[in-house]
Amino acid sequence: MEEKLYFKPANYGKGKKKEQTEQKSEPKTEKNHKALKLVIVLLALVIIVAVIIWLLRGKTTTTGQYPANIRTDSLECTSNKLDYEKIGTLNIITIKKELELKLLFSSNDELKSINLKNFLTFDTAKEATSAEAIAHAAFNKGLSAKGYNSEQFENKFTLMDNQLVLTIHNDSQLNENSKDYFLLAPEESPNTLHEFQKIYESKGFTCKSTQENN
Repeated sequence: MEEKLYFKPANYGKGKKKEQTEQKSEPKTEKNHKALKLVIVLLALVIIVAVIIWLLRGKTTTTGQYPANIRTDSLECTSNKLDYEKIGTLNIITIKKELELKLLFSSNDELKSINLKNFLTFDTAKEATSAEAIAHAAFNKGLSAKGYNSEQFENKFTLMDNQLVLTIHNDSQLNENSKDYFLLAPEESPNTLHEFQKIYESKGFTCKSTQENN
């Protein structure tokens, strides 16, 4: 029986191997292209951010009278000798008392708000509680007589151990009914910080203002 011999050509199979190699290398090339594109995009973003930061380093200028328009001045007056008559006669001895007034003014020197605090310190917490009941009743009675409700001037009575604190606040124009709650007589009509300071100091208060530092 005659045997047939087959001889593989010298280049047999090389084409297929090359084709397989190219097929394998194609995905790797695509990945490299994608990675390169991502790097380029990120680099571009970094450059854009850097440019924005550099531009923001410039000076910022503001025209007009701002911040002069928002400037506020204040006046603080205190006394440890005066009594606050709106809480009536307590008939309870205080070991310490203090009246405090704080006023805020706009840039054109007009009154924006006024705040009054009356601090009364007693020997015991029981005396402070009794004083609060008397003071609160007298204050509400006075409000009612003028046609005010019990919450007028945002009034608040606070007990802290043996101390009673009354706080009232007003952020509107003072009138004939409200003046005396902030220790002004009906005929007294101050308009500026200096005028308020002059009146309160004449009543025995010690005052200081932000205008004194200007």
